[in-house]
Amino acid sequence: MPLDNIKSNENYDPVGKLEEAEADLHHPYLYKIISVKDWEVSQQENVLKLAPMDNKFIHLSTEDQLDGILEKYWKNESRFIILKIQTNKLNGKLLFETNPGGTKRYFHLYDGYIPFDSIVDGKLFVRKLS
Repeated sequence: MPLDNIKSNENYDPVGKLEEAEADLHHPYLYKIISVKDWEVSQQENVLKLAPMDNKFIHLSTEDQLDGILEKYWKNESRFIILKIQTNKLNGKLLFETNPGGTKRYFHLYDGYIPFDSIVDGKLFVRKLS
């Protein structure tokens, strides 16, 4: 999926934070936010390149968790890509758990990877930083 084929939202501006949804392991789709640079490298290597924070497990989220994650971890990034991933095509062990010291639960993929055929949609987001 070249960057040219990813849908773009040139003026992304989240409208407030969404409350965390009741979640369990029966989500047909989860989401992964990656940098444009990592996406471009992924296209050349045909393997999804992930950030160093994903070295012990891959961080995934529900759609309802995206605004909070963007605010906390991506607020200083003007361009990024959100991938929609079909969970039944993931390889590895998918757990829904809290981060150390946290109270909210998130999806983490252990001992696995995100195959390209699990990516059903991707959107390039561009926003002005204040």
